[in-house]
Amino acid sequence: MLRPALLTLGLLALPTATAAAAGFPCSKAATATEKAICADPALSALDGRLAATYRTALERLSGASPEDGTAGAAVKADQRAWLRDRDSCGADAACLRRAYDGRMAVLSFRTDPAAPPSPVARYVGLFDHEGFVGIAAMALRNGTVAVSVSGAEPSAGRWVCNFSGVGRPDDQGRLIVGTPDAEGGGLILVAEKDGGVVIPDLEPNRAASGYWCGHNGSVVWSYRRAP
Repeated sequence: MLRPALLTLGLLALPTATAAAAGFPCSKAATATEKAICADPALSALDGRLAATYRTALERLSGASPEDGTAGAAVKADQRAWLRDRDSCGADAACLRRAYDGRMAVLSFRTDPAAPPSPVARYVGLFDHEGFVGIAAMALRNGTVAVSVSGAEPSAGRWVCNFSGVGRPDDQGRLIVGTPDAEGGGLILVAEKDGGVVIPDLEPNRAASGYWCGHNGSVVWSYRRAP
């Protein structure tokens, strides 16, 4: 079992400033992996950067939606699973570097280049609609996707959207986030051939827009993949 004080990325509490660049206190390093990270300045710096990236990803995936907290909880569970895999590297620096490189990609809303092809890969990334509404989607190890849709009315902020949840592909290739229904319980996303994503004009998406964005707010747009 991972000891809470040494959850490298501060899963239960964000890391505080220490003399080490790692995302955990090296004075408490006990396992071969922890000691290897603290002994190698490059690995220590990688761990510190990953801690910051992890924190940013969690903040990006927050949302006041029916699944409030679900996306963040899923990412935390995913991180624990990654930590177990990372620790299987022991003190092998090359193995640890590969693990960190792949995880940095995932936490930056990209696909892990070493991971096998996945049907949800089309939905992974950062997407934007004209600078005022965006989608952030992170691949999880169980084949699902943590998704956030957020933004605000561009001229005066008369409405604000903030939705997050966990999406699963359906048999039509769509991504079903939460439980799309007439009460606004979720969203349906469709991947486009140009690499973008659309939230189509369907009743569940209109319901979610009205409920989670307020009067005249909407997430029913086409979104372009960010570079």
